[in-house]
Amino acid sequence: MNDAELTLGELVTAKPTAAGVFHRHGLDFCCGGKQPFAEACAAEGLDPELVLAEIAESSADGVEDVRWDTRPLDQLIHHIVRRYHASLKTQIPRLIDLAERVEQVHADKPDCPEGLADLLVQVREAVESHLAKEEQILFPLILAGRGQTALMPVQVLMQEHEDHGWNLARIRDITNNFALPEYACASWRELYRSLEQLERELMDHIHLENNILFPRALTA
Repeated sequence: MNDAELTLGELVTAKPTAAGVFHRHGLDFCCGGKQPFAEACAAEGLDPELVLAEIAESSADGVEDVRWDTRPLDQLIHHIVRRYHASLKTQIPRLIDLAERVEQVHADKPDCPEGLADLLVQVREAVESHLAKEEQILFPLILAGRGQTALMPVQVLMQEHEDHGWNLARIRDITNNFALPEYACASWRELYRSLEQLERELMDHIHLENNILFPRALTA
């Protein structure tokens, strides 16, 4: 099977640096990881061959290219906790503070992201609950060699991943796809930069679980 016949999730699994290319083009490889690559490109008006060429270039530019589908499950779990869980626990509260500041100072501006801080509070609550379920229930099951018994927790967590994806879409809607007005202050610019970073990291995190960790754990 050639690369054009793979799904988005399969492509990022086999070529991890494809994630950056897909981020640039708005291709959902986490919750939408089962979409056929060619169909996803067609839906966005993209030429699949040109996107594959970008992926080939990104794989050759020295970017770290870790194949987590070939690493032991315990290494993958420890990577997820260290790289993503730890960051999310500090990143989202900081974003809430920034959003509150921007909404207060620029409440009279037409481009003010009204309601963003309240949404981020909901995101924090949902993410913290989700991470706790992974760290206290699912990950210990997998590390104990009982991943095959974890179908129900996995189904719950995958549904919550869908909810996270919906929240990311709502953030983009409120911020007009992170479009900054010319008069945006430093806090506003940092808020949108950090929100884009949150989106990238959350999508990468969900991809590792939906497309690699969960399937491997259930069949280990």
